Amino acid sequence: MVRVSLERSGGFTGLRTTSSLDTDELPGPQAAEALRALEALGPSSAAVSGPAAATPRLRLTVHWPAGDRTVEMTEPQVPAALRPLLAELAKRQGPAGPA
Repeated sequence: MVRVSLERSGGFTGLRTTSSLDTDELPGPQAAEALRALEALGPSSAAVSGPAAATPRLRLTVHWPAGDRTVEMTEPQVPAALRPLLAELAKRQGPAGPA
């Protein structure tokens, strides 16, 4: 089991939302696919800057048994293999607490 947390911010509304799940909450094949996608994540991208203020930004934290790993990206940078997991996290999102 791995816990995954997602914080989404920016976009046209500027709202910040959070969601999380444990991979063992997913059906077997979906959990295995999610774990493979998480293991394949590269290092965190450089800080997002430039005129893309309307592009939602994602901060994905994977709580591995050996320690947490955080990756930041914009929606266009999300690897295809990770999209099903992010869709599941989006179903669970709610407003973020105060920053």
